[in-house]
Amino acid sequence: MSVVALFSGTFCGEDVISNDLVKELGLVYVTENEILQRTSESFNVPVKKLIRDLYHAPAVLNEFTHEKQRHLAYVQSVLAETFKQDNILYSGFSALLIPQDITHVLRVCLIADINYRIAKMQNMESKEKFSEKDAVKTITKHDNEINTWTQYLFKKIPWDASLYDMLIPVDKISPDEILKLVSENLGKITLHLTNKSKKAADNFVLASRVNLALAQKGHDVRVACTDGKVIITIEKNVVRLEKLKKELKEIAVTISGVSDIDFTFGPNFKSGGYYSRFDFDTLSKVLVVDDEKDFALTLSKRLSLHEIGSSAVFSGEDAMSSLDTEVPDVLVLDLKMPGMDGMEVLKMVIGKHPHVKVIILTGQGTPQDKADAMKYGAFAYLEKPVEIELLVETMQDAYREIYREKDTHLY
Repeated sequence: MSVVALFSGTFCGEDVISNDLVKELGLVYVTENEILQRTSESFNVPVKKLIRDLYHAPAVLNEFTHEKQRHLAYVQSVLAETFKQDNILYSGFSALLIPQDITHVLRVCLIADINYRIAKMQNMESKEKFSEKDAVKTITKHDNEINTWTQYLFKKIPWDASLYDMLIPVDKISPDEILKLVSENLGKITLHLTNKSKKAADNFVLASRVNLALAQKGHDVRVACTDGKVIITIEKNVVRLEKLKKELKEIAVTISGVSDIDFTFGPNFKSGGYYSRFDFDTLSKVLVVDDEKDFALTLSKRLSLHEIGSSAVFSGEDAMSSLDTEVPDVLVLDLKMPGMDGMEVLKMVIGKHPHVKVIILTGQGTPQDKADAMKYGAFAYLEKPVEIELLVETMQDAYREIYREKDTHLY
């Protein structure tokens, strides 16, 4: 059984080398796009959202939603299931989810200096011609994205030699020489399918299935397996630890192949905040937008006491920037703010994300402001000071309407 995981910087000739390896070695070609497409189809999550969660830092509301971890569990489960095939070539950095102890995987990373990559981008066949500045910007953006990914997984840069078996400088070695190098290393005895490596692959598949089951129930833990024994690592402090263990165990034992379950604790168990399970029936994606920082932070904290996950930003510009990373269910929005005011934010949010329910909460509004806000698509208009119970009830009404609207969670 031959397995190659091919990683590459942008414009390092990955497509040509991948096709050469597939043709020469008779491998099944599994691209990252295929993995993401299968994940999207299996779990009803848009590909662009999966890409965002792989290659960008966790969004502001992720502390409450665990959405990044859940989507990674989806991707990993699809990737793990492909191990049922023999003779595979994986391409793309999602394959870094394959554990290092699966030793019959040859991990190859293609690298090149920036000038080589700029020239490659400028010389590619395209209707659009790129300037050197545009090429540098594109390449840097991609490098920053995969750096975010490898830092999240390993706290290492993408080109760290410890992540791979081979680092190949494509600007110094010809495609034929690369093909020869990979073929020779793939034939080495250390990469043959041993019983130990086969067990590691089986453990990866089982751990991915358990992790998926836990993530789908809203849990955020790390899962590993050893010959049917599941080890669940809890990263954060837990108020009712035994209750959590019982719940996790009840979910894990439903997965075929699990023979035993044990628990360990991560380094942040005592200092990393409190563990919370995401409740899919509870409002947990609320963004408060108000230039009065103390008010916004206090309101966000009070909402958390009502088991509503929220975060706060302090300007219209920050609100729109935040929505580029993660779209909330409900936006609590002040009207009178310096710079981009609330009415402008409202129109832009509804224009880009019509499913978001915007609750205006202002202390300086007029009857005309209220009429305009409702005309532009606000869900509700409330005035400060507001009773927290009324605000929570309004949010819950908004939340119920969201989930009556077909497919509004896809964006």
